[in-house]
Amino acid sequence: MKNTAPAALIGLIALSACAPTGQDYPSLAPRPVEQRSDDLVEAPLPPPAPADAKTGAQIAGLLADARRGEADFAGVLEPARRAVSAAKGKAADSEAWIEAQQMLSALDASRAPTAAAMTALDSLYVDLAARATADASVGGLTEADAARRAVETLYDAQIARLSELRAGL
Repeated sequence: MKNTAPAALIGLIALSACAPTGQDYPSLAPRPVEQRSDDLVEAPLPPPAPADAKTGAQIAGLLADARRGEADFAGVLEPARRAVSAAKGKAADSEAWIEAQQMLSALDASRAPTAAAMTALDSLYVDLAARATADASVGGLTEADAARRAVETLYDAQIARLSELRAGL
């Protein structure tokens, strides 16, 4: 058996001679181009412009219409409650049941100004949003949204009270 240790030692010495010495190797740290972020930086949006006088008056008018509808609804609500209460347990062809149905129809009809105001405010909001997309100076978007939410709250409350009365009949 031959001893291969001296041959291996000579091979290692020969290989070490191939390795350059004293040279600067490139760093493995991220390069500046690798440190930057490609994330889009969004500039903060400017605050929304306030409503002009015409738009403000239009919003105020629609809010007044919705409140008038709420007052009309409230005026019919108590008589409708009494009629529904009187018709509970009565036959569908009884006078009390028919009167309750008529009162529920009147209550439903009294919601019309609120519903119309909500529809108009929705349309106004969409129109203002579309115009503001093209021109940041268009104002009234915040006011229209606040009015829209207020009228929607009135409308939803009216629907809930009407549904409650219908379920009680």
